[in-house]
Amino acid sequence: MGLLVSGSMKDTQITRFERQRERLLDELRHLPDLMRGKVYERSRKCGRASCACASGGPRHAGLQLTVNLGGRTRSRYVRQGERAAVEAKLAAYRRLWELVDELTEVNLALLNALPLEAQDKA
Repeated sequence: MGLLVSGSMKDTQITRFERQRERLLDELRHLPDLMRGKVYERSRKCGRASCACASGGPRHAGLQLTVNLGGRTRSRYVRQGERAAVEAKLAAYRRLWELVDELTEVNLALLNALPLEAQDKA
């Protein structure tokens, strides 16, 4: 974004940044359900003795979700019907951090632009 501003800023620029900050905060408030993690494809055996995968044939593709919580990695199979919901939660988490970065940039620009006494009000 490149919002680092030094020196004085016009009131219109400050107002623009304040509006941008409010828009970002509003989007942050309305984020859907989210979750940290990663989904990847994994080959596995199905467990049936009569299947070709049991005797070295091609394995079955499946989706796996991994999440690191408290220093422990947890893994879970993602059923076909769950894929879209899980991917949406992961996308919302990524958007959360994009918003945090954008808010940080806007707030830094405002800190650089506003005099000290005006910062207490913002």
